[in-house]
Amino acid sequence: MAVRTTAVPRFLKANQPLPAATRLKPALLLALQAFDAVVRLGSFKDAAEALHLTPSAISHRIRNLEKAVGSALFVRAHRTVRVTPVGRALATATGRAFNELVRATAPLAGLEANRRLRLSVSPLFATAWLLPRVAAFMARHPGIELVIENSVGPIDLENESFDAAVRVGDGAWPNLVSQHLLDLHAVPVAAPAFVLRLKLRRPADLARVPMIHVVSFPLAWPLWLERAGAGTAKAKQAVWVDSFEAALQLAERGAGIALGLAPLFADREAAGALCRPVAATMPTGAYWLLHRPEEAGNAALRTFKRWLLSELAADS
Repeated sequence: MAVRTTAVPRFLKANQPLPAATRLKPALLLALQAFDAVVRLGSFKDAAEALHLTPSAISHRIRNLEKAVGSALFVRAHRTVRVTPVGRALATATGRAFNELVRATAPLAGLEANRRLRLSVSPLFATAWLLPRVAAFMARHPGIELVIENSVGPIDLENESFDAAVRVGDGAWPNLVSQHLLDLHAVPVAAPAFVLRLKLRRPADLARVPMIHVVSFPLAWPLWLERAGAGTAKAKQAVWVDSFEAALQLAERGAGIALGLAPLFADREAAGALCRPVAATMPTGAYWLLHRPEEAGNAALRTFKRWLLSELAADS
């Protein structure tokens, strides 16, 4: 028995919505890719290298995108570019869209993609705690590949391709799952010989010696001295560095006294490289492991989280 098929009238087909992908011309998709790369990398040159294009090709794509959008996306200066308000709004959309595509297609790339865990980690936690233990993690879990990137900036897991992050804070990250890792306390530390030679015993004594400051935390020492009962004492000499790790290195070499974040200098303290001239400490937040709720099914992340909490429990 023959089955008759009736053709769908053209006017009915015309009323059906077109797939989203067909509404964007290939040239516009490539321009959006170039735009997203410039925003994430901060320069046309770096974006060109990442996409294996010339800087002029990147510029051409951005100009075409600006024509399509009808507004400037960057303010161009000598060797720098700054994203305009319109560009920031578009960057939020492109970042989310491209990362959703990466997440959606990663399982299709095979088993290796599911075994890779990308982490954005605060530099001090990475240097003082995580990196010394990575070898043990790899030995126990040979099937997982770690990608660890140091970062101190705000974390945006919706628009960045990280599976999880470690940051200092109070645990309040909207729309993210936060797992408490360890509490931090600011503690003055110095080389034992330095403390003995200068007879440092009370908080007020610390103002007699060079103080080592971290440029991104200019109020750390003033707050600590005030809470320790030393008032507004100011050191006669100071040196400023760009990280807590650099501050500890200077303190080890007898350059002055630094604020360490306990318990992250425990190994140096146990080895006798650093000591605490006074007992006073100041709570200064905690480290947290953060990830999107959608990552709850990520087997590599679950394994890493179990290992992380087990190691921290053993330390305490």
